[in-house]
Parts: sequence; C-alpha cells; structure tokens
Amino acid sequence: MEQTQINSSEMFQDTDTYMDENTAVWSAIPIVGIYKNRLAEIISKIKTAAQEQEAAQVFLGKSLRQVKKDISLKMDVLDDILEAFAEDTDNSTLLAQSSNNFTSYYSLPNEDFETKTKNMIDLMDREIDNLTDYGLTPAQLDDVRMSFNDFSDHRGKPRAYRIASRVATQNIADLIDEGDKTLDRLDKILKRFRRSNPAFYNGYQAARMVVKD
Repeated sequence: MEQTQINSSEMFQDTDTYMDENTAVWSAIPIVGIYKNRLAEIISKIKTAAQEQEAAQVFLGKSLRQVKKDISLKMDVLDDILEAFAEDTDNSTLLAQSSNNFTSYYSLPNEDFETKTKNMIDLMDREIDNLTDYGLTPAQLDDVRMSFNDFSDHRGKPRAYRIASRVATQNIADLIDEGDKTLDRLDKILKRFRRSNPAFYNGYQAARMVVKD
C-alpha cells in the first residue's frame, strides 16, 4: 500500500471506531447505520486486498526457489541413473559429467543452474536409448522438462507478478475511493448534530481527519 492509502485507511478505521463508541447518539437514524456498516465492510476489504498485494509481491521469489528445489531433487535421481550407466560402460567422460547431486544443482546461481540443467537434460535425451535399461524413462525426462520450463517461465515473467501486485493496488485505490464517497454521504447526514450535539460532531470531524506522515 502507498502511504496515502495507509493514511486514508487509518482514517476510515478511526472514524469507524468513533462511530462504534458513540452508537447511542446515532442509532435511532437507520441511514447512519447503513453507511457506517458500509464503511466497516470497505475497511475489511482493504485489509484483504493489502494482504493479497503483499502476497503478490513476494510470490515470485518463493515460487522460483520451490521450483528450483524440485528440479534439483529430480536431477539428483536422473544423474544417479546416468552415473550408473557411465560406470558400467567405463565411460569416464560421461562419468565426470554425471557426478552431481542435489547440492550441485540447487547451490548454483539461477543463470548457471538453468544452463547446467538444460545441458544435462539434453545429454540424457541423447543417451535415452542406452539409459532405458538403467531405469530412465521418457516420462521422467518429460517431467523434469516441464519443471524446467516452469522455472524458465518464472525467471522470464517478473512483470506477470508485478501486474498482480498492481491489480491489488488498483483494487485498494478503488476501495479508498468508495470509502471516501461513503463518508462524504455520512458527513452530510451527521451535520444535523453540529448544533444539537457539538461534542459528538466535533469528535467525528476529528476522527475524519487524515493524518499525513
């Protein structure tokens, strides 16, 4: 949330709290209750939208790490199959290439991880006919390919998640606007207390003030 939105949200909350504390003053006027309840609903929606916005902003990093972890686990298993074939056939070059484990993948920077993983998938694909007898199936390769594509997509789509965050931000902006309009209507109704109950009215006006940081 932007600071101006936080300030407005806090004002909404202060106003709602003040109205709750002075229910006895306005409870005989049904329309006041309608607008007051509408304000409370808007406050609840703003809190939900703010949580969604925060989730959208941090989702990319968490998702990318999880996909990377999944791929590293899968590649650890596939490399063991490749290593078994290399040892059985005395292929020292292939053995050197296949001596990897989970950490060998997961600890790499994302760019190096992507390069290494793709190279190993392509290598296993070339050797698939030889590796079938050792337990590697085309379905296993397809599975890790899909995970790899997911990883690449996430690295190439930062804007998709920023859009999600922006949508949440826009949603908050709409809610703030709705809250302002609701309070504008409430302001007009509560003017009747300006003379009949100045203490209540002045307190309401104080609650309605937006404090700027």
